[in-house]
Amino acid sequence: MFKSLGSLEKRIISAIIIAPVFLYCIIAGDWPLTLWLAISFIISTQEWFNLSKKTVFFMPCMVLGVIYMALSYSSFYILRDMYSVNVLLVFIGMIWASDIGAYFTGKTIGGPKLIKEISPNKTWSGFGGALLFPALLGMTWYMMFGFHTEFDERSLYTNLLVLAVLGVVTGASGQAGDLLVSFVKRQAGVKDTGNLIPGHGGLLDRIDSMLLGAPVFFLAMVILSYVL
Repeated sequence: MFKSLGSLEKRIISAIIIAPVFLYCIIAGDWPLTLWLAISFIISTQEWFNLSKKTVFFMPCMVLGVIYMALSYSSFYILRDMYSVNVLLVFIGMIWASDIGAYFTGKTIGGPKLIKEISPNKTWSGFGGALLFPALLGMTWYMMFGFHTEFDERSLYTNLLVLAVLGVVTGASGQAGDLLVSFVKRQAGVKDTGNLIPGHGGLLDRIDSMLLGAPVFFLAMVILSYVL
């Protein structure tokens, strides 16, 4: 079915199939989310293993990678379990907004490369968009749906500040997570982490921003709750 399609068509069909299931598991929580995260963790670990064994530092890379993903997936679950589905949706929206902002801002403005040796397509203008777009999304989301946390008890301007800071932090950490996986792929000499998702590559190719973004977002939530 997918062999005769172009890359864009494959991406669209894959997204149409996967996105509703992903969102259902998030909204449902409980065992659907746990099962989804468990399967994703296993696939991610396998892809990371395949990358690590192609590098010159297999064992350190593998051990650190498993710890990294365990921390990432547990943070993702905690955001849903400790806070609410709304908070988790805000986080996911920020990650997507960051990726979209980076792509369109980088394509439109262009300019100097961010780290050419690791990711030749990333620019400083794209990085700026990766910070701005999630901040704007966070503030817009709060104005429309609220945040459903203890922050809602604070003033409007405090909450807008919280969402803006979370957006900037999430955007920056998401881009760093993307660069981290790109660096390991460079060391392994591969373009994609796998071929699980037609048109997208491996699972790690799609969630690299979320892997670092989730623990950083959670940590930022904890810090902001004490500071503000």
